[in-house]
Amino acid sequence: MSGTSSPLPGLELVTESPADAASTPPVLFVHGAYVGAWCWAEHFLPALADRGYAAHAVSLRGHGGSDGSLASAGIDDFVADVRTAVERLDRPPVLVGHSMGGVVVQRYLQRYDAPAAALLAAIPPQGMAGLTVEFALRDPTTWIQFGLLQTVGPGPTSPRVMRRALFSADLPDARVEAYARRVQQESPRALAELTGPAVTGRVPSDLPTLVLGADADAIVPSWAVEATARAFDTDATFVPDVAHAMMLDTGWERVASTLAEWLDGIDPAS
Repeated sequence: MSGTSSPLPGLELVTESPADAASTPPVLFVHGAYVGAWCWAEHFLPALADRGYAAHAVSLRGHGGSDGSLASAGIDDFVADVRTAVERLDRPPVLVGHSMGGVVVQRYLQRYDAPAAALLAAIPPQGMAGLTVEFALRDPTTWIQFGLLQTVGPGPTSPRVMRRALFSADLPDARVEAYARRVQQESPRALAELTGPAVTGRVPSDLPTLVLGADADAIVPSWAVEATARAFDTDATFVPDVAHAMMLDTGWERVASTLAEWLDGIDPAS
């Protein structure tokens, strides 16, 4: 198994390759707001490669190691980035989107085919206006901190507040602090688009789809996960004792195992 960062023109694609993935579809991970492909590289890419899947994570434009400006980037631009990454792979991948990346995947599926998709703590089709209001009323201090992150960058971002929003209480302080140093500003246009209906029109409800929530999620609560599941005509699955940043939080192994078991059940002929 080897980890590489592929030199796509201007677009970072991080890959973990198993010894033999001939019988399994590749998997492409799409990150959420304020992060990049690095959030998948620590745990999920090697975990999926150990299960026999070629695992890839793309950094959307302006994120991680990818080129491009965030000033004018919208959700459809991120969809185009995912399309670019898909076209660089040998076979069509199963798409896995987290949070904002879940919206990117939902819009992608309205335009392009995929063998299957998994939506992890995804913002629901109706957008995040209701989520934002609920979050701001429940934890105004954390909400203000995210506003500071967006306006002046990660410098003043408090690891303690980041923990309240994204991680469980038992995640070691050193890891929370390390992740807090890596977060970045997000596209104002993309965030604005997410405040209204994020996905309009029908999504492919006949597509094999896993809708996965974290039951300790402070940002995307259970009702929002269930709304996404209804759009795809499926049931939501929840992983207990995991917070929003489910690929980095304590308990990430259970999330990765749930995803891998679902992948194992996909009919290769689909």
